[in-house]
Amino acid sequence: MKNIKHHAIIVTCNDKESLELVRSEVLRLYKSNMEAKNGHQLVSPIIDSLINRFSSFFIAPDGSKEGYDASDDGDKVRKKIVEFLRSLDEPDGTNSIKFVEVFFGSDEGLAAVEANN
Repeated sequence: MKNIKHHAIIVTCNDKESLELVRSEVLRLYKSNMEAKNGHQLVSPIIDSLINRFSSFFIAPDGSKEGYDASDDGDKVRKKIVEFLRSLDEPDGTNSIKFVEVFFGSDEGLAAVEANN
């Protein structure tokens, strides 16, 4: 029996216009790299914070067990998203677009940060 391992990404910025451009690229990556044509539905709308003008969006887990096509596609797309987000770093390593990729809910009860900036 295959293991469930939920992966999610949260992306936050205090410049909503920049975040909208990032979200558009994330949607493009899903549409062009995931076999499941509805994979882009995992990307939430942008949500504004209550104070300090931050906005965020969320990429939900694909729900597939590890080793299946949807999970493998999700892994590939998340890798491309993380590479894209890191490509936005300034030469000094700073980036106004903050993200974290996490996994949780594995059958072994593990949870961890996979990537962040």
